[in-house]
Amino acid sequence: MDNSIFHKEIMDLINSCHEDEWWDFKQSHHQNVAALLHDVICMANNCANRDAYIIFGVINGTCEIMGVENDPYRRNQQEMINQLKSKKFAGSIRPKVEMKVLTIQPHEIDVLVIKNSTDTPYYLTENFRDKDKEVKANYIYTRVGDTNTDIDKSADCNHIEYLWKKRFGLHMTPFEKLQWLLCKKENWVQDEEHHYNLVHPEFTLICDEVERQESPEFYAYVMHNNSTYDTTIKVNYFGTTLYSRQVVVLDSGRYKMVVPEWGFLHFDKYHHDTVAFKYFVQTDISYSLHRYLLDENSHESIYAHDRFMDVVLLFTTEIEKDLFIAHANAQKDNIKALMNENNCSYNWIESGNELAHKKIVEGIKVGRALKQILVEYRESGGKNE
Repeated sequence: MDNSIFHKEIMDLINSCHEDEWWDFKQSHHQNVAALLHDVICMANNCANRDAYIIFGVINGTCEIMGVENDPYRRNQQEMINQLKSKKFAGSIRPKVEMKVLTIQPHEIDVLVIKNSTDTPYYLTENFRDKDKEVKANYIYTRVGDTNTDIDKSADCNHIEYLWKKRFGLHMTPFEKLQWLLCKKENWVQDEEHHYNLVHPEFTLICDEVERQESPEFYAYVMHNNSTYDTTIKVNYFGTTLYSRQVVVLDSGRYKMVVPEWGFLHFDKYHHDTVAFKYFVQTDISYSLHRYLLDENSHESIYAHDRFMDVVLLFTTEIEKDLFIAHANAQKDNIKALMNENNCSYNWIESGNELAHKKIVEGIKVGRALKQILVEYRESGGKNE
């Protein structure tokens, strides 16, 4: 997640001044290792189906930021990982964690990010005790609302059932499962234009016949060959179409990609001064399908993909996209300057008429200018000016 988005999310949680099923406030780091282990397992087994946070340096109740810069029990990321690594988890599958440090003047707070996964439920196969606290073997802990399962009890059966369903993908809707399956490309089999999933053969992908595109979009002209074909890919579940998307075959068949979304920057309130760009969002199913279609064993396909992504923006989340658009709307002069620096004549583009040529060149220049501004925006921590 982009640092600016993460910082905003944590501040929103602190300002909400309450805990819930996927975040918890701690005034300081744990003195007792068993208590730490219990908290991490509860968060890893949360039923919100998302990353969870233990936020150190914030008082629960008042949400006053105390900071951890002087905490003698403060642990860094590697120390947290070592604590988990030394414990006997079932199947040797341990929660994955990441420690992030945020500066909130004049203090530092630590945020332990417990990654969401389908490896639930996490539990120990051997008791672990530290002083007066003991994490029990084969007990499954979770978190309901703002409360962890007691350390001497196991979670309610309905919550345990959910965690096992999550491991086998039974907690997802067919649409959610589709996106999950697309990320496991090795489990798909292709027979010409028909694809099916080996583990879940009820999911199939079918491509329609291709048709030549007479007026390709600007990104076709950054390829070696602007020959472009259209098709539609349909994703079926037990014969029912769950999702369909326009697909373009670029570079005379070397590269097949999902058509990206249009985005717009408006430099005036009447939308007379506007530039358009193309983008993907990593969390969207269209990008999962886009990655699925990429032939990673073909050097030509990878090369064409890199050229394509040179003029198409890729956002990590919808939130980052919205924040960046707000930032870029105030960057008119910078965008125009970057476009003017790109002084290539693009005479090799065969477009049919002057207006079409101008539109193609503008699309390429806008894409490259915004890519550079996005890099700078991320390097600055995502600060809007």
